[in-house]
Amino acid sequence: MRSNGEDRVNRRRFLRQSGVAAAAVLTAGRLVEAAPAGATVAVVRDKTKKSVKGFQVDAEIVQRLVDRAVMTLSGKDDLVKAWATYVRPKDRVAIKFNGLFFRATTHGEVIHAVTKGLVKAGVDPANIVVYDRSDGDMKTSRLTINREGKGVRIYGTGRSYGKKVKAGKVGTKLSDILTRADVLINLPMMKSHVRCGVTGALKNHLGSVPNAGAFHENCCVAIADLNTLGPIKDKTRLCIADALYSLYDAGPGYGGRARWDYHGILASTDPVALDATMADIVLAKRREKGMKKLVNAPLHIARAAELGLGVADLGRIKRLAVEI
Repeated sequence: MRSNGEDRVNRRRFLRQSGVAAAAVLTAGRLVEAAPAGATVAVVRDKTKKSVKGFQVDAEIVQRLVDRAVMTLSGKDDLVKAWATYVRPKDRVAIKFNGLFFRATTHGEVIHAVTKGLVKAGVDPANIVVYDRSDGDMKTSRLTINREGKGVRIYGTGRSYGKKVKAGKVGTKLSDILTRADVLINLPMMKSHVRCGVTGALKNHLGSVPNAGAFHENCCVAIADLNTLGPIKDKTRLCIADALYSLYDAGPGYGGRARWDYHGILASTDPVALDATMADIVLAKRREKGMKKLVNAPLHIARAAELGLGVADLGRIKRLAVEI
């Protein structure tokens, strides 16, 4: 077993190598070739730059972006076959979106595009549950709550949690929606975060527990331990990030002055690689604005890689960049 000192040394080395340290210098828009045992992130962008204007989202364009992201990542040129890479018709699918902050959430159009793809692949809509911590979170993404009616289920966890578990040193519980599912699809929004640098797939699961505040100490590094829990680690099949627009400063709440329209959707099976790629993109935008450093380094991404949850070294992540 490694000592705490060894962990700290490895984490510092990892941060330097991965390029996600606060003072890292990264190249905007570069394509990174995959090294052995690497990971893949599909980055699909709308070249017309019409996917979002203000707060109006073009649902048809978003559908095409999500479909292409899933096909690009899977290597399939057929949408049904692409989704079949990640789900089976009889699967019970939990979809975790980010719905906490008004105008800084996963857009409803992205969520609907994902559920449409799942249904095309044969998944019963009644076996799909879109969730976040509370019913109030549905309103921020303009989702209609549906617990028992026809179609996809959409509702918050509320007080429905499983037994107590330990995520590293933090005691918590996991949403029953998550624990009852066969497959988990993670839909974060790409944005900066004042406490942990950037927020993405890993941090999105603070909406799967009742005590998110307990994970915010030391740049939120304990988020990595949360993601080692079986229902999260073992059930995650796909992570799709809403990057129609993003925040390059402050966050996670909406800050209009730090918004930029990226017109993109990112997808990966590796939540760590996805978050490292988003950190690269956010850092590049900050440099463009003359803001080279993040307030805090995304230590949780480095820690997640240490724990074997994925790849954060940009040199080992293959970025498949597509414009449509």
